[in-house]
Amino acid sequence: MNHKPIWNSGFSKIYFKKAIKFFLIHISKQFFIAPGLRSYLLAACGIKFYDRKSTFIGSDVLFDTTEGTTTTIGKNVVITNGSRIITHYPILSRTGIKEYRKGDVVIKDYAFIGMNTLIIKPVTIGLSAVVGAGSVVTKDVPDYSIVVGNPASVIATIDTTP
Repeated sequence: MNHKPIWNSGFSKIYFKKAIKFFLIHISKQFFIAPGLRSYLLAACGIKFYDRKSTFIGSDVLFDTTEGTTTTIGKNVVITNGSRIITHYPILSRTGIKEYRKGDVVIKDYAFIGMNTLIIKPVTIGLSAVVGAGSVVTKDVPDYSIVVGNPASVIATIDTTP
């Protein structure tokens, strides 16, 4: 994907839609927005929720809404303050950034994303997975696992036996 700026191409419907999405995404980050309203605003921007009412998203959480990508959030997911979910990343070469790769981010049911976590690249956060605060997730997180660090790695699994 080559990056093509649209802000200098005059007024267009595409530009207007992007401006509205940008506005809603940044309003949803504010601390004074109720969590129920926050998920509603994010759903209006294209973030997909399986059950919007059971999901908690803290303040200052940034979702990348790159065209052609989706972020899907399962039921009973907790995403704490300051997290960033990015659906694209640059491909570096000797002459600089030539292109961007993009893909979908999926956060499965009952996942917990710790404070100030960065989720980058197309990844899947597994069922009931825990991502520790300040982690940088660049690879898929298995179901029932706990990951921490930069880059995030599995340190434990959650026992699911009754």
